Amino acid sequence: MDLDVFQDLINKVKDSDLVQNFITELSNHLEKTNSKEGNKMTNNEKVSELNNHREENCLYQVVDFSSDGVFLQNTNNNAIFEEKNMPKELMDKISNDYILRYKDGNYVIEEELTDDFMNSMVGVQEYKRIQENFEKESNILKIDPNTHYTVSSRNEDFTVLSYGENSKNTIEVPNELLPYFINEQTVLNYKNGKFEKFFND
Repeated sequence: MDLDVFQDLINKVKDSDLVQNFITELSNHLEKTNSKEGNKMTNNEKVSELNNHREENCLYQVVDFSSDGVFLQNTNNNAIFEEKNMPKELMDKISNDYILRYKDGNYVIEEELTDDFMNSMVGVQEYKRIQENFEKESNILKIDPNTHYTVSSRNEDFTVLSYGENSKNTIEVPNELLPYFINEQTVLNYKNGKFEKFFND
């Protein structure tokens, strides 16, 4: 057998392996690059989603802490999300139920609102007593549970809710039984012994 032919065959095999190795390396590199790009998109989507939760001049209530930040509840729509970009100096000052306002790209503590909220809270036993008296005196349990109540007016102790056709019926509710963050025109339901904000899906 001619040695030149044999050498030529060996070179072709080497070339073939070289091409195969190059293709394999290129494929691995492209997979890694695509994976990194995919992660970047995911991170961009996460930032976009977080920005959707941040509303200018909106109030947020601290509901819990996480290893990466804090869970906030939007007081307008009750949506809860994890805020991971809270400055450490602010994190050191807040605790559960603190009220924050998002303004000009930053969170600030609403100290007066936080104090008012804390002062409005009652213990479980007191809440149950108020609830039992309200149910007894108002006969709310006889009203259809699918009824929507609209806040008509508020004072220091009670809130007047209107309901029914043309909102001609009214009911006076102790403020302790209502969500703290409501205003006139807020729509509520009364289910399972509790008033909750009603949101159209």
